[in-house]
Parts: sequence; structure tokens; C-alpha cells
Amino acid sequence: MGCLQATECLKLLLGRDKENEICSGRVLVFDALAMKFSQIGLSRDPNRTAITELIDYQGFCGGPQTPKPVAASSTGSQHSSGKDDPAPPGRTMDEDADTVVATMEPQTITASTTDAATFHTISPAEALGKLKNGWCPWVLDVRLQTENDIVKLPFTDRVVPHRTVHAAKHVPDMGDVLVYCKAGVRGKKACTQLIAQGVDPERLYNLQGGIMQWQKEVDPTMPRY
Repeated sequence: MGCLQATECLKLLLGRDKENEICSGRVLVFDALAMKFSQIGLSRDPNRTAITELIDYQGFCGGPQTPKPVAASSTGSQHSSGKDDPAPPGRTMDEDADTVVATMEPQTITASTTDAATFHTISPAEALGKLKNGWCPWVLDVRLQTENDIVKLPFTDRVVPHRTVHAAKHVPDMGDVLVYCKAGVRGKKACTQLIAQGVDPERLYNLQGGIMQWQKEVDPTMPRY
């Protein structure tokens, strides 16, 4: 099936006839048991949401991470870290290799690194303790809806991708707001964005390590992805 998809890509790149030579407006169905192909029609939804970008499926599906390139030394040879050195971390959909904030400890994140007033960073264990003592924050998941469908905090109030989060639309005017994502990075960006839109930083709590850290510290039965 992958070869068939690659063939379609090649035909598109070569500018072949979309009406007769490319599988456009129809779905090719393969019956592996009977070893037969069939087709079904496909109509375009006029009310569809426009797709403007692709998510990082390697990070989304938990696939192998892409290693960062090793910088060459002044002599032109590559630096060898030795077999006991940890491999450089790869990039997933919840990380930004160009953002220093992504690798900093919570206590070192300041206004100078986020370009905004600081917000609270709270660990899953700390959040659970506050919740048990009556804390009732508005809980905002800033991942994609497809990620929320896989696993979520059961008390989530709203799901809004971090790039589109808006203070007036997605958070209440008063009370604390607990923000979480997969690993914590998108939550930081969402908090910074909300502060820039006028939300009091004292109201904002970013879940350290995201839902993956919650799964590790609080509820190991939750699925990982």
C-alpha cells in the first residue's frame, strides 16, 4: 500500500492527468483476503476545515526519535561522545529544538526566557494534592483533539490546540487555570500566550511534564503515546 501511495505522489509531481491517472475523488479499496481491488466514490465536504499544516506523526505515534546532528570539531572530525554517553534526544511534536525553555528546569523559567511574566509550574503530584484539598481550577488541554481522544485527564474542561488558544474564548474570567499538554512544552507556550492576552499569570498553572508525567506519577493505567 505504501508503494501505491508513493506512486500517486510521483504522478502528482510529474503533473499527470488528475481526471484519469490519479486517484483523486475516489478511494481505492484493497481486499487482501480476496486479493481484489475496488473503488468507491468520494465527495468533498463544502463545510470542511482547511488543512494548513501536518502534525509530526513520528512524535505523535511515539515512533523512533530523529537524532540531532553532531557538530563537527574545529579539525573537521565529528565529536564522539563515547558509548556510555546518553544519545542526544530527538524531536517530537511536543518539543521545539529552537527553544531553550524546552530543556530548562521549572525554577529557571523566568520572564526573560518566556518574554512574559512568569506562571506557575506544578508537578502532577502537587496538582493531585491540591485537587484533593478542594482546588477547582479550569482545566485546559492544549493538545490536538486527536491526542485528547487517546488519553486525557478526566476532569478536563476544554480542548484547544496551543496555537489557537484565546483568553476571551477559552478560559473563564476568574479562577485558576490548569494547562496541560503531552510533555509540558506546549503548555508553557499556551500560558505565555494567555499572559500576553491579559490573563493574570498568578492564575495560570502549567502541568510539569504534561499528561505523560501524570501517567508516570499518578495513574500508570493511562495509555501512553
